[in-house]
Amino acid sequence: MQSYHIYLIRHGMTASNLEGRFVGKTDLPLCPEGIAGLASLMESGEYPNVGLVYTSPLLRCVQTAHLLYPQMDLITIPQLREFDFGDFENKSLDELKNDSRFLTFMEHKMKSPAPGGSEGMAQFESRVLEGFEVLLKDMMKKQIFSAAVVTHGGVIMTLLGGCGLPRTKPSYWSCQPGEGYGILLNLAVWSNAKSFEIGGKIPYRGEPEQEAQYHLVDPEYIRSLDQSMGGKDS
Repeated sequence: MQSYHIYLIRHGMTASNLEGRFVGKTDLPLCPEGIAGLASLMESGEYPNVGLVYTSPLLRCVQTAHLLYPQMDLITIPQLREFDFGDFENKSLDELKNDSRFLTFMEHKMKSPAPGGSEGMAQFESRVLEGFEVLLKDMMKKQIFSAAVVTHGGVIMTLLGGCGLPRTKPSYWSCQPGEGYGILLNLAVWSNAKSFEIGGKIPYRGEPEQEAQYHLVDPEYIRSLDQSMGGKDS
């Protein structure tokens, strides 16, 4: 059964990132430092060649995608936007440290929506997974087997922490602006276990890109799933 190479890339830096503010649904552009940072990453490393580019609809992601893949058309997926921080949007930790509502929100691990917000963590995770399914189905329909996804830090951590192998907490997969991770997804494994393997960091540095291979999922298990599903893409 077919495998897909998908590269999750965090958007470049915004002014609010520089100032350490909570930015989710707020639609901010890249700042000059963010644009320069992406240029530096492109000079010192290599972003993978892909057949499709997906992006969050927020401006910072769209701008990043245009800079990294200037010749590619972009496909926006609304479900891949960042978490909604409600009344805490665009405020710094210093501004919020004495706000009892914020302290309660963080103490409860963001399980309930922030005041003025639209979603708790469970709803966010469900939305992100829905968006990932949308892009995977689009890749299958178009028979394209590699794609870049320019999105947000919270989206990347949610996907890798929830579906990635090796299993570890989402915060382990935190990445800097313009960086991210490649994943290798086998349709049979995804259909049966909603799991994929996590590969190397993006952009590549030093050694040329190596074709990812399954090493955490038993190849015999993959073959057995392929056979049980008739060996056909679904």
